[in-house]
Amino acid sequence: MRSERAERAAKGEKDIACVRPGPKQKLSAPQARLLADRTPVPLPDWCYDVSNGDGAWWYTRFEACAIGSWTVDVIEVPSGELVGQIYYLQADLVYTKADLPNWGHQLAISMVDGWGLISGTTVSGDATCNGACTLPASDIDFPAQAVTLDTVPYGDALPTTTVSAAGATGTAKTTMYYQFNNPSWTNSTPLTGSTPPVETRCDNATPGVAAIGCVFKDYEPVNVVSLSGPYPNYARHIQDAQASGLPGAYPNGTPLTRLTDAALRQSNGDTACPQASSGGYPRPTGYSCDEYPFRSTWQGAFTSATPPNPGRTFDWCQISALPQGVTGPNGWSACMIPATENSNAGLLDLRVIYNDNRVIEQDPFFVWIVD
Repeated sequence: MRSERAERAAKGEKDIACVRPGPKQKLSAPQARLLADRTPVPLPDWCYDVSNGDGAWWYTRFEACAIGSWTVDVIEVPSGELVGQIYYLQADLVYTKADLPNWGHQLAISMVDGWGLISGTTVSGDATCNGACTLPASDIDFPAQAVTLDTVPYGDALPTTTVSAAGATGTAKTTMYYQFNNPSWTNSTPLTGSTPPVETRCDNATPGVAAIGCVFKDYEPVNVVSLSGPYPNYARHIQDAQASGLPGAYPNGTPLTRLTDAALRQSNGDTACPQASSGGYPRPTGYSCDEYPFRSTWQGAFTSATPPNPGRTFDWCQISALPQGVTGPNGWSACMIPATENSNAGLLDLRVIYNDNRVIEQDPFFVWIVD
């Protein structure tokens, strides 16, 4: 820095500016309202709740955000005297949709305070996308905007995935860049870049879903099933199976992973719930056999091990052929539950979770049983 100052002084240059991380600070309620009012896509409420202003990224299946504290230092050359500062918050939001082939990256600058030679400062920027994506200049918008206490300058980028063929998947990351400018400064600040640590994955590989869509694959979806909801026996069976040690329990269990191969899914179902006509369990009137882990997972009765691990059941499940009191992570469970409830739970609950969250082959997920 000292040699750079001397060089600029020899050229008659007087003031330079640079950006550095500032002290972390949580957004105040007025700052949060200002951001929400002045940006086209407001940050979700949970982002304000979890962020400490340290720039850490947080994400769900469809949104990723970060709020960081930064400082612009304005330095006089050659004395090195600090002659101005801008304290600001940088708020990133990357957002996807389950049924769209593009996504957005928005970056906003919220000035918190400042002093000295900063009047007339503007910020502008650019963006790039690396991976299975395209990002033409027409889909980047970060023009020069005034930096003041009453404004929230922002930029955004709208990349599009290159995924198109059936069964295809692709990942990508965006980076937003920006720099501060001021007529009284010799140069603009160096470019500051912001890239989320998690990839955006787009796919045309979600069974039963025609549209291409995008998610943050590193976030593992959670299927929440209530004991007092429309599928109480289904929920009770999962709860008992997880309590006996089988995988998939949220938040501390081992996740389940989706299986999409039809033949293997059938083998899982036939292993856990063989038909009475094939030497399996008789079905009480109005009941059908429910298996856990689900046949649509690699932890299912057939695919979890070769040869398959033994099954288990519980005292209310009406299956005398399987042992009770079995524990541990290996194996599977079967239980007789009302047939309509069993079918609806699969069609209206589990399948919806798969489709809405674009859970594809080998994707991990959890099941959370609540009251």
